[in-house]
Amino acid sequence: MTEPLISIVIIPARGGSKRFPRKNIAPLMERPLLSFAIHAGLRADHISEVFVSTDDAEIADIAQTWGARVPYIRPDDLATDHATADEAVAHMVNYLRVEEGAKIDIVVLIQPTSPFVLPEHIDQAILMLTQNPDIDSVTTLSQLDHRLHPYNLSSIKENGEWEFILPEKRAAAKTRQSKPATYQFSNLFAARADTMLSMGRFGKHKGAVIIDDVYAWDIDHEWQLKTAEYMLKEGIVDLGPLPEKRT
Repeated sequence: MTEPLISIVIIPARGGSKRFPRKNIAPLMERPLLSFAIHAGLRADHISEVFVSTDDAEIADIAQTWGARVPYIRPDDLATDHATADEAVAHMVNYLRVEEGAKIDIVVLIQPTSPFVLPEHIDQAILMLTQNPDIDSVTTLSQLDHRLHPYNLSSIKENGEWEFILPEKRAAAKTRQSKPATYQFSNLFAARADTMLSMGRFGKHKGAVIIDDVYAWDIDHEWQLKTAEYMLKEGIVDLGPLPEKRT
């Protein structure tokens, strides 16, 4: 009998943010933003544990209060503006395997700025990897709004005039219905652990879980946080029970 794959969530949460200071722990529904990603991971059926990678002692304390484990404070070289989330996640996977002897098959990367991840989004990504051995990574995707379709994008010249980036393709598909559907990254990335270590979150053979674009909401500015609160209060987004402290 084949042993079940061991899947974990890792949330990279630096302390620094220039555009929106301390955004990863900014309050949303009287809860730190980070707690929503932790909560989704804890409620997923196929996740054994949720980890947070951070360089910040306050964020580490908050993460643990809401149920995540923080095995260490992230090294300085992985806490710069140029350090990637993939590097931080790979560092955590290596640490858990080498220092704790952990068996890890699948890693789910959730950004703390994605508060609308549902447990079923996580489980669907893991099941796709479990049931399709040829796929080495899965990403949630949502369909792009018509206005953001690549055929509608433009560039501005030095003289101030603008042009469509893909004028010939747009001319051949002028209506919304005639344009091929295009998608954007949404709210999580899942990959086999060895893929995450060697290639990052995007493997060679990529699967997709399509979700409603409202759940792909990402927070990079304060107005987006306020909008997220409105969406929750008005029931535009349904997350079920909201996060609660664990300790």
